[in-house]
Amino acid sequence: MKFTACLAILGATASLASAFVNPKEPWGQSSWKPGTQVNITWDEDGVEPKLSSNPVVDIFLNTGADQTNVKIATIATGIEVGKTNSYLYTVPNVSPPGKIYFLTFVATNGPGMAWSTRFTITDAAGEAGTLAPSAPVGSNPGAIGATVTAPVYLNSPTAVVPAPSATTTAPVSGVGAGTNPSSPAGANPTPSNKPSSAVSLSTSVLTAAAAFVVSAAALVL
Repeated sequence: MKFTACLAILGATASLASAFVNPKEPWGQSSWKPGTQVNITWDEDGVEPKLSSNPVVDIFLNTGADQTNVKIATIATGIEVGKTNSYLYTVPNVSPPGKIYFLTFVATNGPGMAWSTRFTITDAAGEAGTLAPSAPVGSNPGAIGATVTAPVYLNSPTAVVPAPSATTTAPVSGVGAGTNPSSPAGANPTPSNKPSSAVSLSTSVLTAAAAFVVSAAALVL
């Protein structure tokens, strides 16, 4: 009976962890070219509470490893994701180009965070380069990119890839981004090549729930 209670608690925790927006675009096969406009989209993740509760989120462009997300640009702030499901964005120049970028959706009116998977931002000519995820989800060392002011051209014989500009970078520790389409709760800031996933449970709530479950399991034994 106590074991059943533990399972119920774990089930409730899992539900809370996955209840948030589900990023749809960009996903693993998306390729953004600097200077073009792209439509960032999301929908319900299928778990209560629904988006009708109208979370308000900020959207960021990120880079980095699975366990260390680095914000390189603020895409939008104060987006009411229960009232709209898309945002039009002009792609910035980045250095280096490659499949090393991802988005984070961070709730500002309650707990909640979601990651897109890693996707490609090309050079100014549309060349993708060779950088891409190379390790298993959750342990990908990633690569560090940045937004830059000047266009980057990978194949120009005289072009030099500019150094990253002084764009604000703020590491986001903890759960990685974009694990997989159905459960971004896994740590992987954007590494997976599958459609996006979402996570919406604060660290303190997860820690408390885990501690309670461990205690209850000990009682069973």
